[in-house]
Amino acid sequence: MKNARPELMLVLCTIIWGATFPAIKYALQFVTAWQLVAMRFTAAGLIFAIFYRKELLALRAPLALHGLLLGVFLFAGFSLQTLGLETTTSSRSAFLTELLVVFTPLFHFLLSRQLPSWRTAMGVLVVMSGMYLLISPEGTLAPNTGDFLTLGCALAFSAYILAVDRWSTASSRGPLAALQCLTVAALAITNTTQLSFTTLPPLLWGILAFLVLPGTVVVVLLQLRYQPLTTPTRAGIIFALEPVFAMLYAVLLGLEDLQLRSVVGAVVVTFGVVWTEMGQPHAR
Repeated sequence: MKNARPELMLVLCTIIWGATFPAIKYALQFVTAWQLVAMRFTAAGLIFAIFYRKELLALRAPLALHGLLLGVFLFAGFSLQTLGLETTTSSRSAFLTELLVVFTPLFHFLLSRQLPSWRTAMGVLVVMSGMYLLISPEGTLAPNTGDFLTLGCALAFSAYILAVDRWSTASSRGPLAALQCLTVAALAITNTTQLSFTTLPPLLWGILAFLVLPGTVVVVLLQLRYQPLTTPTRAGIIFALEPVFAMLYAVLLGLEDLQLRSVVGAVVVTFGVVWTEMGQPHAR
């Protein structure tokens, strides 16, 4: 079980990420997508900057560049995802985001010329078939603008996964966490209109606290710490559990109806993730 800790920590990330979809959907009733991204990552960036202030003061140019690039990838991913949620559903957004299951091994092959194992490749196919069932209870995707925006989000997150694999180390993950969040915040603020905080409902502040603390601070640290201990392709497959949890939360909160097709899809996705991990070494 000790050797499986990296994969289990990434599963924990998907449990938290799944809950952010209905949370964002609720928050968008009161703030714009840019305002939400700006508030979320400004708060998270300041928390990281306080905890890792010594490392930031001793920052060198290569690490600073890596942090900025990670921030650009995250900004593109979260912004496109948040904008997409204005016109698509929570579980549908989660599904399209998880197309990174396909994009990540493709990009990894282009960079490293290393093909995934046959078991991993089959796992990708199983997971994708399950996600199609999970997201299309009517049997058709009927794409809209939000879907295409979320597809761009999947590309950005694939680039982020590969960058984390290459750049995150025990000594760098603290500064990288701070720099990437502050970069996202700075980019979002440039697109943000003025917001009156006094008019925001109390529940929204609780939603923002969730998005900042477990939804950003915790998952960023977990991903930077544990993802480099597995492969980018396997990390992408594990992240396919995110739409399963997003669908579960949406149903429990009464935001979406439970469909048999969605249940079957969730089971297939989970099977694909578990089957891929069975019999493989866990830590690199």
